[in-house]
Amino acid sequence: MNVALKFSYILIGFSYSFLLLNKIYFGISLLLGILLMLGLSRPNKIYFHFSNTKINYIFFLFFIILTFSTINSIEFVRSLSVQIYLILFILLGLNLFFYLQKKPEVFQKIIKIFVISTVFNVIIIFLYNLVNYETYKIFTNILRFKGVLNIITILVLILTLFQNKRYLYTPILFLIPSLILSNSNAPILGILSGLFFYIIITLTNKIRFLKKTIIFSLATIFTLILFKNVNNLPAEFSPQSINNFEFKIPTKLIDTHRQFIWGFSLNKFKSNPLLGYGPDTSNFINESQRIIGHETTGDMSFIPSHPHNFFIEILLEIGILGTFSFILFILFINYQIFKNANDREKFFLIFFNGYFWGSSLVNFSFWLGWWQGSYFFILSLIATKIFIKKKVFTNNP
Repeated sequence: MNVALKFSYILIGFSYSFLLLNKIYFGISLLLGILLMLGLSRPNKIYFHFSNTKINYIFFLFFIILTFSTINSIEFVRSLSVQIYLILFILLGLNLFFYLQKKPEVFQKIIKIFVISTVFNVIIIFLYNLVNYETYKIFTNILRFKGVLNIITILVLILTLFQNKRYLYTPILFLIPSLILSNSNAPILGILSGLFFYIIITLTNKIRFLKKTIIFSLATIFTLILFKNVNNLPAEFSPQSINNFEFKIPTKLIDTHRQFIWGFSLNKFKSNPLLGYGPDTSNFINESQRIIGHETTGDMSFIPSHPHNFFIEILLEIGILGTFSFILFILFINYQIFKNANDREKFFLIFFNGYFWGSSLVNFSFWLGWWQGSYFFILSLIATKIFIKKKVFTNNP
């Protein structure tokens, strides 16, 4: 029993090392580790609801809307499968949190392995990039760990939340050149987004008498900028319109392909605004696989696999109702965690969310299993760290 439990801790803690090998290995390692740990600790209650009533209501609302979107899907089986594993990821993260906060000693063991694994991973990526640097100059498409760096970056940057040790800042020295060598832009956007959201939230909390004014002003500015840029995206997709389109948004900021993807996706969104086309169906929409035909996009289609922007993707696939019920659900979960955190923990919580959702604006599909699962797994670890601290403090006045 003890050996099996220790093995489950290793599987969980080293899951991101398996990610360097294969995304399926990562999923097997993480899921098997969590299920094995929960299964060997009987009697262990399985939770299907949150401890907060409001979160339960919002989660149920999101689940119902998502179900209707799935029923209405243009690819029912595909949508049903991704809906199932999204709900399972959420419940798995929930049960991991409830389990670990009751067992601080287990949490510390997993974190020790997790820290070792993360340091090991970033060093391996750095050495790989360094050794293959000359090759990159000729074959820029063999950047093996470019996608993985999106998650490794945030893991490296939150290590000191779990163990406040100065030496855990050292892995950043390996991370920075890896980002440069692999030309990874999404992690940079994630870092900037995390810092931006932290500054905004801190300012609104510090200047309480102007809190509503600041929030209203920022919301107004953001909305105006959003609408202006949306209106500058392509809206007509005939061959003549595509070839004559004048890019008002700098292509160095948003490349031509993404501008056509986003313009096409938002145009299709108007046809099913409430429930969308169904989860994970964007590249099955009529004409989505048509070659764009612009001189700068080569043989790229309007939606090669997904819209390359999580917000546009879920708007297109689960509609306004699904999108905003999901955002409300995420906000309420994080707010409950936020209320129990000290200032330092609040920084990491905000930064993590800003990073994850900020980088998701330009990279992976929202439905990509290892990326989506990573969010709920890491959030569960952060919440556990915050609530274990609170529990220890309360029991030891």
